[in-house]
Amino acid sequence: MSEMLGNQFFMARNYPAAQKELEEVYSREASNISVMKKLLICYTQTGRINEAIELFNHLLNENIEFIINTDPSLDDCPCAELIEKIEDKNQHLESSFDHLLILAIIWLYCDEKKSLEYFKKLHELEPLNKTIQLSIERIENFITTH
Repeated sequence: MSEMLGNQFFMARNYPAAQKELEEVYSREASNISVMKKLLICYTQTGRINEAIELFNHLLNENIEFIINTDPSLDDCPCAELIEKIEDKNQHLESSFDHLLILAIIWLYCDEKKSLEYFKKLHELEPLNKTIQLSIERIENFITTH
C-alpha cells in the first residue's frame, strides 16, 4: 500500500509525502530498485543531500542502466522539469557543491554526458572527494562501453 501511495504522491510532485511512503517501502524492500530511483529524486528535492548521494552511489553500483535508461513518459520522470527549475533559479548565482550535486544526479536520468559534466565540476571543487571520483569513473565506464 505504501508504494502505491508513494507513487501517487510522486506523480503529484509532493516529494516530502512521497519520500515518507517510499522510505517505508525501502526499509522493508531494500532491493526494490524502482523505489530507490524515486526516493533518490525525493531526497534531492527535500534537501537530504547526504542520503541522496549515498543512495545514488548504491544505484550506480547496483544498476547504473536503470537510471540512465529512464523513459520520461513511461516512468513519469520529473527530471526535465526539475532541471529547468533548478538551472533557471540559480543561473546568475555561483553554484554551491550541493546545487551542482543535485544537478549531476538528476541529469543522469536524462543525459549521462551532461551528468558527467556536473560531476567533473564537483571534482574541480573537491578534488579529493572519493565519492565524486567514483561517480565519474562509473559514468565514464558506462559511456565508453555503450
